[in-house]
Amino acid sequence: MYPRPLHRFSSLAFVALLLGGCVPMSQFTEVRDDRDELDQNVAALTEQVQALQLMVSEKDGQAMEDARKLEGLRADTSSRGSQLRQCQLRNRELEELNALLTSDLASSRSASGSEQAALLEELQRIRADLQFQQDSLYALERDLRAREAKVAELTRLLESQKAAGEALKARLTDALFAFRNKGLEVEERDGKVYVRLSSKLLFASGSTAIDPEGRKALSDLARAIQDESDFEVVVEGHTDDVAFSSPSSPKNNWELSVLRATAVVEVLSSASSLNPELLTAAGRSEFHPRDPEDRSRNRRIEVVLSPKLGGLYDLLDE
Repeated sequence: MYPRPLHRFSSLAFVALLLGGCVPMSQFTEVRDDRDELDQNVAALTEQVQALQLMVSEKDGQAMEDARKLEGLRADTSSRGSQLRQCQLRNRELEELNALLTSDLASSRSASGSEQAALLEELQRIRADLQFQQDSLYALERDLRAREAKVAELTRLLESQKAAGEALKARLTDALFAFRNKGLEVEERDGKVYVRLSSKLLFASGSTAIDPEGRKALSDLARAIQDESDFEVVVEGHTDDVAFSSPSSPKNNWELSVLRATAVVEVLSSASSLNPELLTAAGRSEFHPRDPEDRSRNRRIEVVLSPKLGGLYDLLDE
């Protein structure tokens, strides 16, 4: 539960103080204008984060489509291999038939001229068919070798990215060892590295201000990944499913998750030389829970490190 009643009480007390005290009207107007400007900034920031969320969703969709294309390429390569084996079998059959006809032609030298002409015509037809099959066989072999090389390169890229993710997970686990019993987890899954930080490690209840211990954990994380230029970093804010509505910021779970993710991005970028172009802040509110039965596990920040897939996209487009 967030301390919203206390916030509303503080706001009423503040207004009462302004009305009952000696604060000039100009100062009251200035405070009000600052508050309006802050609301406008938060609204603009929320729109930017929603746009970034859309970009992240599109990237996830593209990654799934590329995986589908790779599986199709592997199936097609297997089919071409089957065609190659069939052509090889047909080639052997034609070679055996050619040898048989050549033998028959040699043994029928004493036959009539018409019989010899018919045998010679059949032999030429078989040889032409054999040449066509051999040409097709060579073309299939070249295509199969090219496809096998492409599949091997794609497999190498995927394995390299998975190995890089596992190595990064190991380095992060060592770098953040001091926080492992304080609500921090590191996981590698499908080539991505997930660093989960519980809200209690970073924030007071309902707050978007990061606590000193949480700032220390984020600073250690930032320094551990600042040289990882082959990974993109998405910071996701997650809340529980206790709905609330407030006239002041944060107004609801969506805004709370967005503002917390943005606060984490600011610490990551300011505490290291991490390239800001690799950073994205996203708010997911309560809609991606880890455990529907445990709200405390759902209140978290997830820092997701995803490998860049530019080389993989280039190969799939060829």
